[in-house]
Amino acid sequence: MTQVVQAVKAVSRLLNSSEEERFDIIPYVRAACSEIESRLKDKKDENDQRILNACVYLSYYRILLNCVLSGDCISSFKAGDITVSQSPSLALENAVRLRDDALIMAAPLLEDTDFMFKQV
Repeated sequence: MTQVVQAVKAVSRLLNSSEEERFDIIPYVRAACSEIESRLKDKKDENDQRILNACVYLSYYRILLNCVLSGDCISSFKAGDITVSQSPSLALENAVRLRDDALIMAAPLLEDTDFMFKQV
């Protein structure tokens, strides 16, 4: 799980040191890892990079979703005369894509428990 936490911090760049102290990402990472690991076909695959990526990007998506919904996201910062802005909704769209891609890549290692009904 430590590997996943470090990767989420690197991917997100949402949290600087002061924000990291007030916003604990561990529960999000723990929940994502639990969910992914419960769907493993074979326990030996838990250290496969595809599984780690699925845990990272599922955690990242959930953290970002929480930030957007609570209004705590950093949407811009200023460095001297330059201001850099990013739309929280655009960041969330990217997180959805990253999460979905990671889950697709990990799919061969995961049990499919979803039910899908298309038509009669």
